[in-house]
Amino acid sequence: MANPLQPKVIQCLETEYNAFVINITAASKSGNMDVIASINGLFYGFEIKWKTDTPSMLQKQKINALTAAGGRGYFVRSVEQLRKILNNDLPSEQYDLSSNIML
Repeated sequence: MANPLQPKVIQCLETEYNAFVINITAASKSGNMDVIASINGLFYGFEIKWKTDTPSMLQKQKINALTAAGGRGYFVRSVEQLRKILNNDLPSEQYDLSSNIML
């Protein structure tokens, strides 16, 4: 089943944050973020998680790589969480991949 949160996240990014958004399709390379966006010159990657979906190790690696390259990456479970991230300029998530624990 398609993730019903994804179009809501995209709409929020475009209408409330004037973001340039690219929606990654199912044919995308494994581990790539669901949505990438440019907001005020910053590069963001969002992995949209619905219900009990959990991030894979590969997705955590991609978030870490994005952050290391100067971008910002997040797992998002609601539009409200997205707004909190963007309105409060919260730092990108970083994962300790050796122990599978978020720093």
